[in-house]
Amino acid sequence: MEKIVSLFRKDNFARGCGIEIEDVTPGFARCSMQVTGNHLNGIGILMGGALFTLADYTFSLAANSYGKIAVTRTASIVYMRKCRSGVVSAIATEISRNELTGNYVVEISNDQDQVIARVEGTVFYTRANI
Repeated sequence: MEKIVSLFRKDNFARGCGIEIEDVTPGFARCSMQVTGNHLNGIGILMGGALFTLADYTFSLAANSYGKIAVTRTASIVYMRKCRSGVVSAIATEISRNELTGNYVVEISNDQDQVIARVEGTVFYTRANI
């Protein structure tokens, strides 16, 4: 697991967004991100793209946790609540997995434990190992 976490910590884009890895186990990941002014859109709320980036990173970490390189095939997001500040946390949970694909759900919550967005996605498992 340490090899995967080490690889993901080298992700320049995620690091630039302030995403932190909290926990990883096979088929599961939890990450967080402190909301800053750089994450806000023109009307002063957390940019949807920032939320999607957090979800995608967390989802990818959970999917790759088995040591096989997984790439996203599909992902869709539903925004449920606005956020302006604080820490947002994403939890990715595996729903199903076989040799070729995996299905995951990611819930993103604010620091009051209110779900603010939900992502459902599917990955394709390549033949390459991490």
